[in-house]
Amino acid sequence: MFAAGDGSRALGGVSVRRRRRTAARTVAVGLGLALLLGTVGSPASPAMADAVTDIFSTGEQPARIAVNPVTNTVFVTSIEGVTRIGGPAGAPAVDAGDRAFDVAVNTVTNKIYISTAGGYVSVVDGATYGPAVRVPMTAEPSVLAVNEISNKIYVGISGGVTIIDGATNATTTVPLTGGAQNIQVNPSTGKAYVLSGGAIKVLDASAQVTASINIGAGGILDLAINKATNKIYYTTLGRYGAGVSVIDGATDTVTGKFSSTSKLGQLAVNKATNRIYVAVDSSSLDGAVKVLDTATLSEIAQVPTSSYVRDIAVNETSNKIYVPTSGRGTTIIDGQDNSSSAVYTGQEPFAAAVNPSTNKAYVVNIESDSVAVIDGSVSVPAKNDFNGDGRADVLARDGAGVLWLYPGNGSGGWMPRTQVGQGWNVMTAMVAPGDFNGDGKADVMARDGGGVLWLYPGNGSGGWQPRVQIGSGWEGMSAIEGIDFRGDGFADVVARDRGGALWVYHGDGNGGWLPRTWVGSGWSDMSEITGVGDFNGDGLSDIAARDGAGALWLYPPNGYGSWLPRQTIGQGWNVMNSLVGPGDFDGDGRADILARNAAGELWLYSGNGGTAWPSASRVGTGWNGMTAIL
Repeated sequence: MFAAGDGSRALGGVSVRRRRRTAARTVAVGLGLALLLGTVGSPASPAMADAVTDIFSTGEQPARIAVNPVTNTVFVTSIEGVTRIGGPAGAPAVDAGDRAFDVAVNTVTNKIYISTAGGYVSVVDGATYGPAVRVPMTAEPSVLAVNEISNKIYVGISGGVTIIDGATNATTTVPLTGGAQNIQVNPSTGKAYVLSGGAIKVLDASAQVTASINIGAGGILDLAINKATNKIYYTTLGRYGAGVSVIDGATDTVTGKFSSTSKLGQLAVNKATNRIYVAVDSSSLDGAVKVLDTATLSEIAQVPTSSYVRDIAVNETSNKIYVPTSGRGTTIIDGQDNSSSAVYTGQEPFAAAVNPSTNKAYVVNIESDSVAVIDGSVSVPAKNDFNGDGRADVLARDGAGVLWLYPGNGSGGWMPRTQVGQGWNVMTAMVAPGDFNGDGKADVMARDGGGVLWLYPGNGSGGWQPRVQIGSGWEGMSAIEGIDFRGDGFADVVARDRGGALWVYHGDGNGGWLPRTWVGSGWSDMSEITGVGDFNGDGLSDIAARDGAGALWLYPPNGYGSWLPRQTIGQGWNVMNSLVGPGDFDGDGRADILARNAAGELWLYSGNGGTAWPSASRVGTGWNGMTAIL
């Protein structure tokens, strides 16, 4: 319930935990943007994003994750031990002992291996979750890898690698001067490839070092293996020639390299498509993932991300790649066409793992002590999908108060318009916040001349359910925009009062409100405030604001209830008399902006992800007759 005297009053609501059905990508009303009448282009398939369907709490500072797809169980390490998600009902907690560093699973034997502070590896039976067997190490253990054919477990220690016999728990240690920072095994050949300082050490099935690929101190950043082709890939630092090199597992010699002018980091391989995904360590705020063809060691695409890449996990069954990025978002790459989308998973996504059997991905959030579940079988609806075809649409009001639906065709054009209302000229503000009442359909809010705020629930087929009053006293607000401010999937509203203060009115996901929060002052200097959806691709919807000089600023929420530093995404926008954020209008998975200039021309500014300035294309003329667009 809003406090008395806050400039508006709204119906209260009860906060309940719900499945996150939508990204609530938001759009706001401009002062009068009009849409193209008729059709442009041809229909395209809608771009679908995976949805976050659940979030689980973990121990403090979770870091590593492993999935057993056979038992549909997930294990997450933290300084408090191991959190288990799934498994037998009523089973005891995982006996991890002290602080857990890494976790690995043998799906054949159903045993869990946990490297633990105190100098041992805990072995837990996944059938009973009884007391763990402690296998002592000669030094503190770190990274783990399992060969399920030989039933051997490789444990990185400060002085090399210790190999545990999974049948007897007997150990053999292989001294390596550089320790072990990463271990990849090929069960078919029985070999293990150990990243040890500036070299990759090759251990054969009898635990002998049979080859060494030397680069230089700290020269190798990451290591991945394609077990199907018996190829091993690694990334190198710039001073050693930035790029991705390939090792032939038959000869254990370097046979090729993809050279890069960019710094590269995290690495993953999809053995089903034989493609490499490698993180670009950008010097700007944004990041990227390069997609490489292994046959030619050539670049196929570069997919932008909102920030630095933390991890890369591949679901070979669905051909989707999950990329946690520094900050808040996880980028999802469709391996079929390299399109991408993003979802909010929590604070500081750090690591990811997939269960191809259930088509789910799990993302560890180190700052919010949680694991988010991304379900690849549950799609995030398009923000402005009023007719239920999976594509972003636009509503526009003409001078007579008639409301028109302009169905998008999914590629930046239009299908024939239809009338969906009349008498809307009594409304002084209109906004499309997404799914405000939690029924999975896009809704509209409208303020009348008396300051009453109404919700018009969409019926999912271009029409409306009976309207509901959701507030009064809103005449004091000079701007009303839609946003999913906290990334919880619930549509919120940002409103500016007469004094220039900006408030977020948090939706409860059921058509009601939670208490509002103050998120800034001095916003009266902005001539336009527009909700633009997830413009920078971090999973949280953003606000764009134009100042008096015509500069367009992006204000990304930080997920904590405030803003990240604003960033310029355009200049010269004072020639535009209306802006609107329709969500992903051109079907590339990234939020866009529509703008009308004084000549009545309508321009589509296609978002590129990150904070790159959008590219413009004209999509219509003669739109001065429309008094509102959303």
